[in-house]
Amino acid sequence: MKWTDIIEQTVPVAQSADPIWKVSEYMKIAELDKLPVLSDQNFIGIIHARDLLNTDSDRSIEEYIDKKCVTIDCTTELHRLPSFTNQFLPVVKDGIYCGIIRSDKIYRCLQDELNQLMLVIDNSFDGILITDGEGCILHINKAFEQIAMLSKEAIIGMNMTDLVDKGLFLNDSVVMKTLELGKSYTNIQKYKNTRLYTLVTATPVCDQKGDLIRVLANVRDISELTRIQEQMDESKKLTSLSQSELKQLRFEKINASGKMIAHSQEMQEVLDLVYHVASCDSTVLLLGESGVGKEVIAKLLHENSLRIKKDSFMKVNCGAIPPNLLESELFGYEQGAFTGAKKGGKPGIFELVNNGTLFLDEIGELPLEMQVKLLRVLQEQEIMRVGGTQTIKVNVRIIAATNRNLEKMVKEGAFRLDLYYRLNIVPIRIPPLRERKDDIIPLLGYFLKQFNKKYQYTKRFSKEAVDQLLLYHYPGNVRELSNIVERLVLTYRENVLEPRHLPKQVSECSKADENTMIQQEPKADLDILKLFWNDPAEGDNLFEHVEKEALIQALKKYGSVRKTGKAIGVPHTTVLNKLKKFGVALEEIR
Repeated sequence: MKWTDIIEQTVPVAQSADPIWKVSEYMKIAELDKLPVLSDQNFIGIIHARDLLNTDSDRSIEEYIDKKCVTIDCTTELHRLPSFTNQFLPVVKDGIYCGIIRSDKIYRCLQDELNQLMLVIDNSFDGILITDGEGCILHINKAFEQIAMLSKEAIIGMNMTDLVDKGLFLNDSVVMKTLELGKSYTNIQKYKNTRLYTLVTATPVCDQKGDLIRVLANVRDISELTRIQEQMDESKKLTSLSQSELKQLRFEKINASGKMIAHSQEMQEVLDLVYHVASCDSTVLLLGESGVGKEVIAKLLHENSLRIKKDSFMKVNCGAIPPNLLESELFGYEQGAFTGAKKGGKPGIFELVNNGTLFLDEIGELPLEMQVKLLRVLQEQEIMRVGGTQTIKVNVRIIAATNRNLEKMVKEGAFRLDLYYRLNIVPIRIPPLRERKDDIIPLLGYFLKQFNKKYQYTKRFSKEAVDQLLLYHYPGNVRELSNIVERLVLTYRENVLEPRHLPKQVSECSKADENTMIQQEPKADLDILKLFWNDPAEGDNLFEHVEKEALIQALKKYGSVRKTGKAIGVPHTTVLNKLKKFGVALEEIR
């Protein structure tokens, strides 16, 4: 019920010119000790019975009117009605008198509204707690009772400090924080009795003077959300673990198949990218020196794509086909297109590999006039046979490869910029063998096993021979390593292959590296070591002196902890621990 529904318009009113005796009669009839006073329909004040005592009853009430009385209009909200001690409040709109509302009816309206408000609070899904400005608990709803497992009877009247002292909260009280700060505060709060996680927002309520009079705490149970979040986190961990295991299985499968030896971190990163982009149809540009395995990577891209179902993978070496034949090989030709053309024409490689993958090796050798036509295929996915007049739609994924610097060729005008951008959508650089030394020994083992089986031998490498092979730079990369192993297996009768059996370029390279290392070794290092041995301090551990100085010299030489650890064959954490042990700061060395 709206408070405007309780406005009374039947209460007698006095006119400003009425005599006192007449107004007194109105008061007796209405059983009121005051009456509204009007001037026609305009409200001008209130006349009080106390002001009419011991006066001439025939006199006008005009001089006794209380014109400073409190009034309200119909737009005022019930909870914003002014406080008053009189029996009623006059209701006035735009100066026109509308009636009165009695104080007892206002109280009943306020009580009804309060009851409805408390009903809403008690039925709220969230827990609600209300305190006064000192932290004394005034009200809690049913949801809060369930969250805290405390009854309303037991908690109302207590102070928040009492609940904190009893250990109800397993962390800081949000309400206490708001009482302390005087502003809204939100935090996760856990309850001792139920072990529930809640999101609590405590909001201060201030009066017109700005003084804190209430704190309203909204408490939402987020235990289910927390559980779901934990499940999601666990699921992410499992997914990450599964992906890691899947990646490892892929590498093991590849290594076992012999298609690609990828024990080094550098090659594993390459293969990880290969598997990531294999399922899409984007053009891939393979970059790397001759012999690094670009064709193997191209086949892996195809075999792990949806196009494997068509089993159509073709390779074209752009530098091996004469320029005058390249167009007809790629796009085909119609009957009569040129002298010697096959009757009925011939489909080109693009048509034969439709819905499959075309590997264009040595793309940097492609003539400029063919670059224009390849660009059209990439843009429009259509070709035209030599001597033909109609275009043919094709659906071919292009994987290009080169050992040349295409950016430099673009600057020199030997390669079209627009074609370069079309090819360079997903560039994958395959590192040379000298940059992935961890793959050399697995490759040696794989090739040795392969050629032993092929030629029915049981040969093996000595440790010294392997050490020398690790020093070689392999300008021909994996292909060169394969050739070296095959040559050694075939040309020497001994079962154990020694350093003396190695090709000249390998032996000379290893000796040159050894000489370089000896020349670069600072003489000061030897002098320092001799100094420690010849003139030791009493009670000193000479080995620690030597170890400390050797570590400092290595750090100066290699520049970083990681590079030093790798060079001397220990984890970088060992280097850090040694520095800590010797009391050496890294900044002092640099």
